[in-house]
Amino acid sequence: MIVVTGAAGFIASYFCKKLNFHEIKNIILVDDFTQNNKQKNWENLVYVDKIQREHFLQWAEQNVQHIDFIFHLGAKTDYFSTNNDIFERLNLDFSQRVWMFATKKGIPLVYASSYLTNNEQQQSPFTKSKYLFDKWTEKQQQTPPFWAGLKFFQVYGKNEEHKAENASNVYKVYKKYVENCNLINIEKNVLQDYIYVGDVSKVLYYFLNHAPHSGIYEVGTGFARPVQAIVDAINKATKQKQITNYELRTAATLVANSAKLITSYNLQGNEFVFQADLALLRRYAYKQAFLSLEQGVKCMFRK
Repeated sequence: MIVVTGAAGFIASYFCKKLNFHEIKNIILVDDFTQNNKQKNWENLVYVDKIQREHFLQWAEQNVQHIDFIFHLGAKTDYFSTNNDIFERLNLDFSQRVWMFATKKGIPLVYASSYLTNNEQQQSPFTKSKYLFDKWTEKQQQTPPFWAGLKFFQVYGKNEEHKAENASNVYKVYKKYVENCNLINIEKNVLQDYIYVGDVSKVLYYFLNHAPHSGIYEVGTGFARPVQAIVDAINKATKQKQITNYELRTAATLVANSAKLITSYNLQGNEFVFQADLALLRRYAYKQAFLSLEQGVKCMFRK
């Protein structure tokens, strides 16, 4: 069986749909299934069982002989929360326990990290928890037979409604469009690497079927784009210019207000650039091309 934590969330639920598409149904969903705003993400999936997160490790000990692979994609991803305790409990302690279980039982493990961990000057609770877990895994002498940490850049797609302010920039602009709002704020000198959730699912599926090289990989398109490009992509995909009024502002206000959140960037001139380095991913693992922002946005408008 394939265990997928965070299965009610955005990336993990989409990955489970990918598994179902390939006729893989021996899936164990793990998450907090009491959150009604996530129900639509998992209710139509085909799976063996769903386990509440707090019961997972006990369940896993009792069913270890049936577990073939663990995708630990669940995490507390509220970038704006300052509750250190919950990040330490869910993103660090729980992840360490999942790692130790996979190591002890000899089960391959892929876990979700974040591009925000690239800078050592971590200050936000979310980023710090992810950063500390990455560093902890790299120090372990005892590991799962195969393991990979995937540093996702800005993953986008349609099923992000439950993420609210933590949703990707692409989804936020997309939502403005479907709500017939023609005014959007744009940070004109922030460039982000936006990767479509379908491509992320393909990468995860690749790691399920191949164990190329254990380590931490960055997962993005390798190309940073301005928020303006999202607007242009939506107007192009819909063949109209519904979003026409832009409030352009520099990143100065964004950075000043979110100094504790934005910790991983390259400053090129006056631009803040967040861009994946795909060297390791291309060398050891996934080599297929990723959709461009324009292609990914077009997918969002398909039924």
